[in-house]
Formats: sequence, C-alpha cells, structure tokens
Amino acid sequence: MTIFRTWTRGDKLAFWGIVLSVIVSTLFFVADKTLFKDVRNTPEEIAIALANSSNDNRDRLLEANQSIKDKDKEISALKDAVEGLRYLEKHDGTAKLAAEAERELVAGNPDKAKDIFRNIAEKSLKNSTFEKAKAAQAYRRLGALAYLNNTQEGIDAYQKSVELDPDNAVGWNMLGSLLLRIGKLDEATAAHKEVLRLAKSTNDKELEAAVYGNIGIIRQTQGDPEGAEKYQRKALKIHEEQGYKQGIAKAYTNLGNIHENQGDLEGAEEYQLKALKINRVLGRKEGIAANYANLGNIRQTQGDLEGAEEYYLKALKIHKELGYIEGIAADYTNLGNNRQIKDDLEGAEEFYLKSLKFNEELRYIEGMAINYSNLGNIRGIQGDLKGAEEYQLKSLKISRELGNKHGIATNYANLGVIRKNQGDFEGADEYQLKSLNINRELGNKHGIAINYTNLGIIRQVQGDLEGADEYFLKALKIDQELGYIEGIAINYSNLGNNRQIQGDLEGAEEYQLKALKINRERGNKEGIAKDYGNLGLIRIAQGDLEGTKEFWNKSLDIYKEVGAAAKIELVQGMLDDLSAQKDN
Repeated sequence: MTIFRTWTRGDKLAFWGIVLSVIVSTLFFVADKTLFKDVRNTPEEIAIALANSSNDNRDRLLEANQSIKDKDKEISALKDAVEGLRYLEKHDGTAKLAAEAERELVAGNPDKAKDIFRNIAEKSLKNSTFEKAKAAQAYRRLGALAYLNNTQEGIDAYQKSVELDPDNAVGWNMLGSLLLRIGKLDEATAAHKEVLRLAKSTNDKELEAAVYGNIGIIRQTQGDPEGAEKYQRKALKIHEEQGYKQGIAKAYTNLGNIHENQGDLEGAEEYQLKALKINRVLGRKEGIAANYANLGNIRQTQGDLEGAEEYYLKALKIHKELGYIEGIAADYTNLGNNRQIKDDLEGAEEFYLKSLKFNEELRYIEGMAINYSNLGNIRGIQGDLKGAEEYQLKSLKISRELGNKHGIATNYANLGVIRKNQGDFEGADEYQLKSLNINRELGNKHGIAINYTNLGIIRQVQGDLEGADEYFLKALKIDQELGYIEGIAINYSNLGNNRQIQGDLEGAEEYQLKALKINRERGNKEGIAKDYGNLGLIRIAQGDLEGTKEFWNKSLDIYKEVGAAAKIELVQGMLDDLSAQKDN
C-alpha cells in the first residue's frame, strides 16, 4: 500500500527534457512530391523542400528554437548548391550529369550532386592555378547536401572549405551547427567565434546577432544558464536596434527556453507568447509551431496535460502542412511524454525508440543521451531496475563526454531513484547530493527542488522523519517561489505522508486535502487519484474501512478513466485485500 507514498519527482520524466527528431533519407519529399510535378521549381523552393524533409535533432527545451535558428541558413546553403547545379546545366560538358543530379536530388537522393561537387573541389585543387576559392565553394555545396543525411561528411566538407577560405562566414557557421549536433561544444564555439570575427570586421550586425544566439544555445547545452541568457540578450539588443522582427522572435523563443529550464515558468510563457505574437504577424508558420511546442512543454510542466496536448497537436498540424519531418518527430515525442505521465508506458516507449533510432543514424549524441535517460525512466517504472540503470549509465557517459552539466545532474538524480528502489539508500543519497551540487552550481532551482524531494523520500524510508520534513519543506518553498504547482502538490502530499507516519492523522489529512485541492483546480487526474489513495490510507489508520473503500474506489475510477493499467491492477488488489480484511 506504499505506492502512494513514493510519488517522487525523480521517478517521473527527466527534468532536462526529452526529445527530438530524426533522419531517414527515404523520407525525403514524402509530403512534398506534388511540388515537383508540373513545373520546374526555383532553387529556393527546392532548398525549402529539402530542408523541411530532413531532420536535425534537439532536445525538448532546445528543439523549437533550434528549428528556427538553423533552418534559414540551411535553406540558404541548399539554395546555393542547387544554383551550382543549374550553372553546370548551362555548359555542354556538364549539362547532362548536372541535370540528372538535380532530378535525383529532387527525388530525395543527394549522392550524385555530392559526387559532382566533390569532383569539382578535387580537380580545382589539382589545377595548376590551384583554385582555392572554387574548391572551397564546391566543398560548401557538398557540405550543404551532406547536412541533410550525413553529419560527419558535412563536417569534413565544411572543415575543408574553411581551411581553403577562412574568411567565408557561411562555411564557419554551418560547421559550427554540425559540431553542435554531435556534441563537440568547444569546437562549435570556436567555429562561431570565427563567424563573429568576420561579422565584426564587416560590421554585419545581423550576422553578429545570429552568432550571439548560436553561442547562447551552446552555453545552454553546457548547462550555463547565465552565459546562455547573456548571449541571447546581446542578440536581442542588436535585433531590436536593427528592427529585425524575425530575430527578435528568435531571441524571445530562446530566452523562454532558458527560463523554462530554470523553472521560471511564468517568465518562460511570457517570452514564448511574445515570440508567438511576432511570428503570427510575420506569417512564419515554422516559428509559430515552435512556440506552440514550447508552450506545450510549459503546460506539461505545470501539470496541465490537456493544455499541453492541445499545443502539441497545433504544432503537429503545422509541421505536417510544412512537410517538416524534424518538427513532426519532435511533436510525436512530446505527445509521447504525455503518454508516459498518463501511464501509457507502451506508447511512450514506442516514441522514444523511434527517436533513438533516428538520433543514432544522425549521430546526434545529445539526443541519444536524452532518449537513453527516458527509456531508463520507463524501465524503472516497470520495475526493471537493471535495465533502468543500464540506460541511465549510457546517458551519463554521453553527458560527461559532452560536458553537459544539466544532463549529468539529471542522470545522477535518476540513478539515485534507482538506488533507492534497490534499497541502497547510501548510494541513493550520494547520487542525489551529486546532482544537487551541480544544480546549485547551475542555479537550476527546479532541479534543486527535485533533489530535495528525493532526498526527503530517502530520509522518510530510513525513518528519519524530521530530516524528511526538512527536505520536503525546502522543496515546497522553492516550488512556491517558482509557481510550480505540480511540485507544490507533490510536497504537500509527501508532508502529509510524513505526518501520517508520525501518527498525526489530522495534520496528514490537512496536507493531503491541500494537494487534492490543487490537483482538482488544474485538472490533474493522476494527481487526484493519488491523493484519494493517500486519503484512503489515512482512513485505514483511523479504523474507518468504509471511508478507505470510498476513497480507493474513487482512485480506481479515475485510473480506469485515464487507462492507467498498472495502477488499476494495484488499487483493485488493495480493495480486494480490504474486502478480505473486512470479511475476517
């Protein structure tokens, strides 16, 4: 019957987020085939279709703003590659091959076009006049095509391009994006600083602002929220001075993600709504979808699962209209997170495994780390602690390689939950304290509250009720400061359980009713069901078996309503035991 007492936030979704997207070359143009039926499209139209049909990968808090940030430059680079093919089609010696390569590219196969640009680059380098500029341009075009489906090939091509033409901002910019994709954050920063050097030398303010935004993304990935915000505000200031609305919207989106990551949900929502307003005026569907997805994340964190799903479905609808596979994959994963919260573990796992497959193919290791962590959480909920630990350790290894402090803190917290469930309280305590130290260093209040909650649970199980109370109250204080309603309800419930163990049934009921009131107000059915379960435990302690039965039946009805199979079986078993007890 202790199931209701172990409602720890560490047992739920990893607090650094979840998700992301995919790349399968066979998916090119599934949604856009009609675009090429009757008339020959412009290079820009082809570039947009290619970009929308490929996938980059980002995590939940970064996904939307990364989509906005990278897509414009990706389209620009692809447009240049198509224009390169069109130029070759005008010359007798290359016309047939270039035309065939373009047809293949439109059909979703960039290999022939890549071969053409690779050959041009190699021949230019062998030429007696050593045509560096021509070779560099060919490598940039090769890199743009490789960006679609082969990250390492793209890195190699852009690396060669900047070696030959170190004053070309496009080459450095795209190289930085690809290095970020595979988690080489220091190298990505170095590449973007080269772009910054070029932007300042030419007084290109728009490019300078874009670089600040990119470096801000890297800082956020490294778990440096202050550095991330500093760079995003630099970008915002320039965009505002230039009156560049699209850039302002991007900066607001990025700032919203930073604030969400720190647990400032009110500030996060404010920034996302500002960005959404601008994107609607500009008619930027991709930006609108990104804001919807981020608003969905905020609603989910607040426990408003219906509101979250509504936003995710809005984002999904737009991404389907655009044929933007990356966005579609991210939306499906976010919807999968909702399924996990609703106890539909099979549905959640299906989405995570799809995401992992795509991330492995793209070699996007940060995305793989997130997938491993989420799959580990599912294994833990299913009681497969060995499998849970295996996934979390895989994730931790990657997080360490990336230097991703936020990810490391998450893995430590999740491993602490596993140790607690294994009965290794010393190990559990050690992991939670490691996580807590990192979250304090990062200023991640949301993460700190989670650690306090989990440390409270450990103390409670060890019989240190005073220590448990202290941690729960610390967590409650932070959640109240953040306005994190779900956390407030959780800690009221935990404090109620502590009071019950201490024999203070009146205090226990008071706390459980506070939790119930919050969960009813926000429509959190799972929370309401757990609160009824806890109130039933209090009634048992009071000797009121009829009251217990009433609360547990209410809990059972809600679990049946949301389709939480494991909880249905558990509560039904408790009711059966109660009936047997009454009969005896």
